[in-house]
Amino acid sequence: MRKIANVTSLVFIVIAVFFFIISLSFPPGSNGAVGPGYFPRIMCVLVVLLSCLQLFNSHRAHVRAVQRGEKEENEEVTIFKKENLRVWITIGITLVYVICVKAIGFVVSSVVFLFAMNAYFRVQEKSKVAFVIIPFAVVAVLYFIFHNLLHVVLPAGLLF
Repeated sequence: MRKIANVTSLVFIVIAVFFFIISLSFPPGSNGAVGPGYFPRIMCVLVVLLSCLQLFNSHRAHVRAVQRGEKEENEEVTIFKKENLRVWITIGITLVYVICVKAIGFVVSSVVFLFAMNAYFRVQEKSKVAFVIIPFAVVAVLYFIFHNLLHVVLPAGLLF
């Protein structure tokens, strides 16, 4: 597991550095305001810091295991296991949502996406009220924040 954690951390560091460099080409802010590259740079720095922390913790755990005389397990790692099926289905539903946002629009596709996720994770078994209210409430709050407070134009499609 240590090798996977290290490789994943290094991949995230490379990706974060790449996006940080891209964010340097964004225009600066005006009148003392932060520019559009400010938030991506913060996120990239956070990803690098957290990845370095993961590398450090992985190394520290390895050193402790060696000091205790434990053997490192070389278990076979497969990402396409039955236990991971739920994760892969969630990723697939999310990819379909991302594609549909541009064609159908943010509001409709987000409501449908949240209904699909609630149904998939069986929220209706816990509360039928939450199953119906949560998608509309979340989309309404996001729409209000982005449209009215941040003045961001959300994707509009065929339906809305």
